[in-house]
Amino acid sequence: MLSKQSIRKEHTIYLNEVQMTKEEILKIAEDFNEKEELHFRKMLKQGGKLKIRDYVFKIQKEESKMRNSKGEYDSPARPHNPDQWK
Repeated sequence: MLSKQSIRKEHTIYLNEVQMTKEEILKIAEDFNEKEELHFRKMLKQGGKLKIRDYVFKIQKEESKMRNSKGEYDSPARPHNPDQWK
């Protein structure tokens, strides 16, 4: 069964083109069988569209910056040629 922690703040979930809240999604997901729940969880990880029964979900995942092992945000790599640095 899906929990509130399964749906993160980075997810925006639409059901039939209408934005849904966590609680509404969890109420709908109570009726999912195991296979449908696994498919929904997979789509939460990658985003996209899926159809379960008569429901058409669109999951948008906001990309966040990646942190390094020190917890700092990594800057993009600089070109090897110093002439190309800005």
